[in-house]
Parts: sequence; C-alpha cells; structure tokens
Amino acid sequence: MLLDTHIHLWPTSACTSSSHTWMTPQAPPIPHPLATRHGISDYNAAVTSSSPAAQPSAFIYVETDRALPTPSPPIDSSAAAFSIRRALEKWSAEPLDELRFLRRIVEGTPVGEGDGFAAGEGDKLVGIVAWAPLHLAPRVFDLYVLLAREVAGPETWSRVVGFRYLLQGIRDERAFSRFVWEESWLSNLVGLGKAGTGPRNSGWTFDVGVDMRSGGVWQLEKAAEMVERVRRIEAADVGNGGRGSVRFVLNHLCKPDLTLTDPASDPDAQRWCTAISRLARQQDTYMKLSGAFSEFGTITPSPVEAIAERLRWWVRHVFGVFGPERIMFGSDWPVCNVNGPKRGENESKGGKNEPKGGDSWGVWKEVVEKLMEDLEVGEEGRERVWWGTGCEVYGVETS
Repeated sequence: MLLDTHIHLWPTSACTSSSHTWMTPQAPPIPHPLATRHGISDYNAAVTSSSPAAQPSAFIYVETDRALPTPSPPIDSSAAAFSIRRALEKWSAEPLDELRFLRRIVEGTPVGEGDGFAAGEGDKLVGIVAWAPLHLAPRVFDLYVLLAREVAGPETWSRVVGFRYLLQGIRDERAFSRFVWEESWLSNLVGLGKAGTGPRNSGWTFDVGVDMRSGGVWQLEKAAEMVERVRRIEAADVGNGGRGSVRFVLNHLCKPDLTLTDPASDPDAQRWCTAISRLARQQDTYMKLSGAFSEFGTITPSPVEAIAERLRWWVRHVFGVFGPERIMFGSDWPVCNVNGPKRGENESKGGKNEPKGGDSWGVWKEVVEKLMEDLEVGEEGRERVWWGTGCEVYGVETS
C-alpha cells in the first residue's frame, strides 16, 4: 500500500494571483509555472506515467495558501457572532472557495473541465489538511471553524484531519517569535489536540511549514520552541486530565539547504540537526519525507543515485532521531514538478505528450526507496513510511 500524504490541487478558476498570491508571474509576461489547472485527473496521469508499477492507494490534500486581503481581518473579538461571521466570510473568501472546490471533489460534482476531475475520482482523497487562521483570537477562530464546516458540508468535513497555516513566509525573526508564541496562537494549537475534536474524536493535526534554506534555520529553532511551549501548556491543563495532544507534522524535512555539498561542516546544517533532534524528543511529532526537489537551488541532481547521495546526510539524521515509525512519505505534487529532475532520454515515458508532472512523482518515490535501502530500513519500517505512519497520524484508512 502507498499513502501520498502531501499533494495540492486547484481548479483553473484559482490559477491567478488574486487566488494565490504566490502565482504572481516571476518574470512577466511569462506565467508562473504552476498557474495552470492541477486536478485529480492530472495527478493520476502524472503518477501513472512516472510510476506505473506503484500507484498510491490514497492521498492527503494539503491547503494551497490561498490569498488573503490582509494578514488579519478587521474584527473585534467581542462583537456579535453574526458580525464576526460576516467579516470572516469576506476576509477568508479564497480559503472558503478552496473548501467549496474540495466539496465538489468529494461529492463528485465537477462544474466543468476546469475542476480537473471526474465523478468518482475523489474516492482516493481520504484526508484534508485545511487552512485555518490559528493566529486569531480563540472565539474568532472557533467561529471560523464553524463557518468552514458549514461551507464544506458534512461529507467533506468528515475528511478534514487537520489544519495548516504556513509560517515560512515570515522572514523577520522577531515577528516570527511574536507570532508563534502569542497567547491566541498557542491556545488554538492546544485546542486542536483535545479529545472530542477531529477525526475519530482524537484531535486534529497541525502541519508545520518552515524553511531553513530560504527563511533561515532560526525558523526551525523557533518552531521547536513553539512545540515545546504547547507541550508545557498541555501538561499543565488539569481540565484536560493529561489527555489530548495536538499532533505536529513537519513538512518537507523543514526545507534543508540542499545546495550544500558538505553539510557536515556547515554551522547552519548543524543547527538544523539540533533543532530536528529537539522536535523529535516531543511526543506526537512527525516528519514528512517530501518536498526536497525545491531545495536544491537552480539545478536538481540526476539520476536517482545522485539525488539520494545529496540527501543522505540529512535523511540519516531524521531516521536516527525520529525512526521510521514517525516518518511518512509525501510527494508534494505538483510543486515537485517545478524543480524536479527528468529521467534520462532513454527512460522517458511521456515524450511530447507527457502529462503534467513529468517524471517527478516517480523519481521522488525511487529516491525514497533508495534512501531506505541505503539506511537499511527494515520491511516493517518501510511499511510505516509508505503508509502506516500517515494512516495513524491522520486517522485515515487505505487499501
């Protein structure tokens, strides 16, 4: 079995900078490379083309950082609930549209080819990591969750397994610290883990997105302190009876600097190791083996053996402190396509008619296989990485 714990999707209608600020053309008039439809049909075609012998049984959808008009809404947390709701509907229009798109997938009701899926293709979408404004006052955050639940509908909401609010874009160290150590943020994180919420009433997950290479290793260090503070609050919560712990899922190896050819001698790489070890010491904290192609700079090595060689130092440390029982596979499709390698000409499966994604999905799976072989991960450990950890953490089933 294979569970892909990290993919993104969007319809044609969301391929603009007004829906995704990060889709702003990097060199106008050349469009952003991801500013085209990426639906389930495209994902299935890319996977089939690049890895015909190993199809994922299911996947987890992760929110796509939809655009907001302002970092926070103009809301008085003591205002009437209907006033807060009205303000949230306007401020979070794009994230709510994302939920409507997911609802169409789950309910099998595409509005046209622009949605990129056919009825029934949503069956493999077993979990959703939705966007949520955890930085808002708890009362406002709770009202947002109620609004999101209503927009999603019961069937789609039943597949929401956790939330994400990307932190990697906060590039000022002091601002980052204020943000993740603020009382509302910490309180909302603690609330995600309490029994009676989330799938199977076992709490929600929170996916952590920080960036060592582009943002600075300090982002990872601050995130480690954030998790430690949450754990201290949970431990002191007498009313919680010691039960309930939010499950933290670290995305993309925390984006290490894979441009380094000798990380063992680099001070920031050593700091990355120390922070990763801090996080691994915390209960209910997990790592996604994903997103590496984006961190090689302008040129990703090739072939598979060369990619694995550049990753080995970093991944060896992750397996050493987390163990395979707390590591999960994720493709980061379609972002993996932007800087992903291509197979050699003689190995190409798609040619001119190659579907979106090229070979990146299959190459990444081969890289993970190679790394686990090199690190002598046993059969049970490999099963954990391919599907067991993801199913356990997100509370989903696959077959």
